Amino acid sequence: MSDVTIREMEQDEEFAAWLSDLLQEEALSTGSDSLAEAKYLALTNEIGDWVGGLSYTLRGGVAHLTEIAVAPTERHQGHAHMMLAAFEFHAQENDAHLAEFWTDDQRSEALLAALGWRVVLRRPNYIAGQTWALMEKPLDEGPEG
Repeated sequence: MSDVTIREMEQDEEFAAWLSDLLQEEALSTGSDSLAEAKYLALTNEIGDWVGGLSYTLRGGVAHLTEIAVAPTERHQGHAHMMLAAFEFHAQENDAHLAEFWTDDQRSEALLAALGWRVVLRRPNYIAGQTWALMEKPLDEGPEG
């Protein structure tokens, strides 16, 4: 066995592409549909400046929202709700049957419930000592589905 070293890598290094290729080859050889694919949605203004965005992963029909943010000067204008709807649309377009995400914003749960989201798990003292909720929403296939 040769000497090996483990070290942390930065996101922009070539290792991410190498690892992605390796995982894709493994998924193809085993027929697995469990490879996570990173996706991004950007919200821009009329001149093309970024004012918000989100990131999510797709894995085996589940779209997992990982981050959502709106620039402070652009908040309270419905941008986050618009991005959430776009996330659901794009997830469905990519064959996801379920959307999910973790949140520590307990105030938004009622609004999200009105939009079809539900809490499936609440985890006290989780990230940064806060209570987090795992929320999910089944993604319908539309009138034909």
